[in-house]
Amino acid sequence: MITTTQTTPAGGKLQLKMNMESLQLRVELKSLLQSLGAQTYLAEIAITEFGSDLLIEEAQEAGGSLYYLPLRLTPNFIDHIMDQLCPDSRPAAIECLNKYRSAWSRADQDTAQMLEKNAEMQRALRRIKKQDQMADTLRKMLSSLQKNRQPAL
Repeated sequence: MITTTQTTPAGGKLQLKMNMESLQLRVELKSLLQSLGAQTYLAEIAITEFGSDLLIEEAQEAGGSLYYLPLRLTPNFIDHIMDQLCPDSRPAAIECLNKYRSAWSRADQDTAQMLEKNAEMQRALRRIKKQDQMADTLRKMLSSLQKNRQPAL
């Protein structure tokens, strides 16, 4: 896998990773949480909810593993943790949420224009998108059931 890492200037420190083969952009969870002013323990929620979609990378300089969430799932993660953020962090989270949704929407539009002339790639993209939507819906349903589950006596 060919990857590049882009870190924002000091202060932002949002760490992104791009897989040059799949052109999938990922955001490192702890850097995302720090940029929102949120506690980094909230990364455990993403590990539980989105574990199969995470890229896990061992980083000795970071003192452990780094977890990268696909950009397309970042709005879902932010939605999921919104009620656990302190009031001071929520405006930044909402702004970030809107930016990620906008970026994902724009990427979809750009990809569609780029693939307009290639019918086989269009079919593959539609199939992948449908699978992603189905997996996301299933994940939300399971999460909702788990939250509403009555504790066993």
